[in-house]
Amino acid sequence: MSGKIPSGSDTSVSGPGLSGNLQGALWMLVSGAGYTVHIALAKEITADAHPIFLAFWRSFLAFAIAMPFVWIGGVKIHTARFGALVTRSLIGSAGFVFGLIAIWPIFELPLAEFNALSFTRPLFVTLLAIVLLHEKVGLQRGGAVVIGFAGVLIMTLVPALLGSEGGTHLNLGALFALLSSLCFAFTIVLVKSLTGVHSPLALLVWANMLSSIIILPFALFYWSSPDLMGWALIFAMAFAGFVAQFCFIKGMSIGDASFLSPLDYVRLPMGALADWIMIRALPGPFVWVGAGIIIVSTLYITWREHRLNRKKPVLPPKPV
Repeated sequence: MSGKIPSGSDTSVSGPGLSGNLQGALWMLVSGAGYTVHIALAKEITADAHPIFLAFWRSFLAFAIAMPFVWIGGVKIHTARFGALVTRSLIGSAGFVFGLIAIWPIFELPLAEFNALSFTRPLFVTLLAIVLLHEKVGLQRGGAVVIGFAGVLIMTLVPALLGSEGGTHLNLGALFALLSSLCFAFTIVLVKSLTGVHSPLALLVWANMLSSIIILPFALFYWSSPDLMGWALIFAMAFAGFVAQFCFIKGMSIGDASFLSPLDYVRLPMGALADWIMIRALPGPFVWVGAGIIIVSTLYITWREHRLNRKKPVLPPKPV
């Protein structure tokens, strides 16, 4: 059996039933819920275990959970472009660790605020595409990136300068959240060059296996001995993270990225709900305003890229 996930045109429902985009939207909503459960459990567990210890088990258990799917589906795992796979895993591992450190209880960064800061990822992708891929960015797209980062300042710096409540906590937690977004933006740019030679599930397996190897030496230094309930929560956290990754890949494989990408922002109200359940707190006005600006700017970038791609002429294949 092939390890490739079918494209949207092969799996969308014709006639009665849900279209490919609506099916993809449902997968994306489940992905958002899984991610919210994942970081909520991680925030709870890091009260007793170091984030680096947790990052190792999150990667190792996600790898272990994925392997039966690889075996059943006959997914091919090969070493093509191994250097790029290792580089992606190195940077992705840093992103996982930074993200878990950001929500460490000692920094008191609520989940909704962490999610709001994570929405900077598409902005970083645009900047990295300029630096690494030498993409040309026009005035409109560049302006959208600047406006998006202005939203970050509204969430963090403005309320701190004004001494106002209702903004993101301006501390190391917010800094680590931004560093995590930057790292994952790097992995997104790298994945663009890897999806042509590896299936999505194969990339997920490689990422988690290599991350486990990379993080293990550091995890040994911060090793913990959780009780039975602690291990159950760690497994639940890893499983929720795997579900979030799998549903995201599945949703994107059967729907249009330009239609589905905005649904990622549902994580903000989901994170706010988790905060309310856990600490009886909701994001303040500066968080909502700043997040809104980031969302609008990234939606504009997504829409503009989709529009430009539609206008590009289809070139005939080059002669061999």
